[in-house]
Amino acid sequence: MISVIIPACNEEKYMEETIKSIKDEMSEHEIIVVSDASTDSTDKIAMKHADKFLRLEKRSGPAGAKNAGAKLAKGEILVFLDADTRLTKGVLEEIKKVTRDNVVGTCKIIPAEKKVKHRIAMSFKNTFVCPFGVSNGIVFCTKETFQKYGEYAAVKKQEDGFFVRKVKREGKFVVIKRPVISSMRRFEKLGYLGVGKYWLKESLKPSNEDYPVIR
Repeated sequence: MISVIIPACNEEKYMEETIKSIKDEMSEHEIIVVSDASTDSTDKIAMKHADKFLRLEKRSGPAGAKNAGAKLAKGEILVFLDADTRLTKGVLEEIKKVTRDNVVGTCKIIPAEKKVKHRIAMSFKNTFVCPFGVSNGIVFCTKETFQKYGEYAAVKKQEDGFFVRKVKREGKFVVIKRPVISSMRRFEKLGYLGVGKYWLKESLKPSNEDYPVIR
């Protein structure tokens, strides 16, 4: 079985569509939503549509929510999926085919907003950035791999990158061709320059502040 774990902080706009995209898959799976102290209708939507739901009363960031969800998971394969990222047909089946112990992976990405600039940027990311261990709103591995490499680090951001690089040092990183569809809301609001400046600042002087929520 595949356990799909969705960390969510105020994701009422995207939650239902994301869960529906999982339910449309043929693989045997369970859907686990962990609300990271949401204050909107995220909890209500998740309780209605997910198989399992957990609420964290104090915001811990995506890493804490993912770790909490993994503890509830019954599947042999864990899929960590951003709340604003939808699966396309066949993604879970492809994940089942490629996932082994000491393997961690992601999918190629398609922008939900069809602007040319987003399509070009995400195509560049798929081709030139992801092969180095960069994820696209989804990370998958076996439960055994997740436990072996120590779960997600206690950070407020970049948790996927830390985990992927940790597994890559001894194992293998794969990018499957079947894509996920992800919101470009952060780029829409801040622009590519603004997002780039944010991550440059974080690279030069990392902070442990919460990753800003953009609805």
